Amino acid sequence: MTASSSLGGVSRAVTPSAWPAATPPPAPAGYQKDFIAAYMTPTDIAARIKRLARQYPKLVDVINLPNKTQGYRRTAVAYLGDPNVAAVVVESVKFGDQGMNGVQVRTVDPGAANRPLAASYADRVLTVRLATDSTGKIISTTDDVAAFLTAKYPQKFRATVVAGSAGLLMPVVAPVRLDDGLKGTEVSKKPWTVQALRIGKVRDGSKIGVLAYSQEHAREWATPLVTLEFAERLLANYATDPATKELVDNVDVFIIPTVNPDGANYSFNDFNFQRKNLVNHCTGANRDPRYRDSWGVDVNRNYTVGSYFDGYVGGSANCLSGTYSGTAELSEAESGNVIALASSHTNIRFAMNVHSYGGYFMWPPGAYKADGRVTLPRPSIDESKFFLDSARRIVGAIASSRGTVTWPAYTGPVADVLYSAAGNSADELYYELGIDAWDFEVGNDLWNEATQEWEGVGFQPPYDEAHAESQEYAGGLMELVRVARDKQAEESAASR
Repeated sequence: MTASSSLGGVSRAVTPSAWPAATPPPAPAGYQKDFIAAYMTPTDIAARIKRLARQYPKLVDVINLPNKTQGYRRTAVAYLGDPNVAAVVVESVKFGDQGMNGVQVRTVDPGAANRPLAASYADRVLTVRLATDSTGKIISTTDDVAAFLTAKYPQKFRATVVAGSAGLLMPVVAPVRLDDGLKGTEVSKKPWTVQALRIGKVRDGSKIGVLAYSQEHAREWATPLVTLEFAERLLANYATDPATKELVDNVDVFIIPTVNPDGANYSFNDFNFQRKNLVNHCTGANRDPRYRDSWGVDVNRNYTVGSYFDGYVGGSANCLSGTYSGTAELSEAESGNVIALASSHTNIRFAMNVHSYGGYFMWPPGAYKADGRVTLPRPSIDESKFFLDSARRIVGAIASSRGTVTWPAYTGPVADVLYSAAGNSADELYYELGIDAWDFEVGNDLWNEATQEWEGVGFQPPYDEAHAESQEYAGGLMELVRVARDKQAEESAASR
């Protein structure tokens, strides 16, 4: 095998070395696994967390993270007019579930000359009386109506002109109803308290800590299955498997199964490809409801290290972009919760951010600047070796489930093997808090015998595939706990 560099260097090997050349210890007879039976919504996950805390009170704490999310709710909107001809978007200031869904809006011709633009709101009906000239002809434009409503009812309504409607005469419109557009009828509309599981025999901060967190991106349905399967294995095998008991006795494990519950609820009920949270920072014409599936902040672009705001590549200021970074670093409750948990538990030394899909295994640096592709500072040689050595162990554990291949070319720093992800959480944990932070992209490509090609599995594969991913990557997280256990033992021996 010959490897050639773009700079002219060449390296040759007669026999390639095996990858990853590591296997986890075999599970004993009677080892319990396979606790996942279906895709899980945030409501399902909350119920599972509650059950685990009740079932294993001596091994589990539930941590309510400090920043409540917006919740599965949005403002109520309606088109006043035909958006293909002339229209204004009328929007409630409060969320739809706060009494604004169903409010009616209409425009009327006053039927008299020289009437000023006026409006009244009574009995949940907003009536706009359009202005007329000396002949009784309507003279109010879309811009006039939008500005007037926003100024007259700043605590109740806002209005914007639909793109292409600026300056056009405002039509007379029969009553239309405001609605938040949300389809999930069984989802709580209240602000959401994101929860973390803390698993360990000793949970006082004296044991080395591991953080596993998933579903920063709403559409990645398989990822909470991984972290919950991992939690179940630690707890269910504690009483019967000495190796699991030894891990739980010596490592403090923190798990956030769903970082972004609001976006996940939207993904399950409204738009399955939702990536971001539900906070709408858009202004002006971008608040047009035709863009409702593009609103929100990419939680994994909202952190402070190597961020879009610092000039790094991979985030966006466009509120409709899939990688919109928010109004400022840590502007969102979801990103704030991850950092609050990690910073308040200083024993956390290792972290794994579980994403999908593609079969990548990565670590910092995760971002670079466009000019010269200058990355965040590279880990030292010793740190890089530790990242890679640990990756071999964890990738080996993943492979042991069904022979899944994680390519060496997909293993390494994010900025090298994938792309620049400005303001991602792993960089924040590593550079700001000194935590060795990795990223999974679960859902490795599968070989198609018929086409003789590798094929991607997608964000929401058929459940059988998602189930298989939960089993193999939970095994990878178990190996991460062993890595932490070994690191603590090594440091304890060195200090003697």
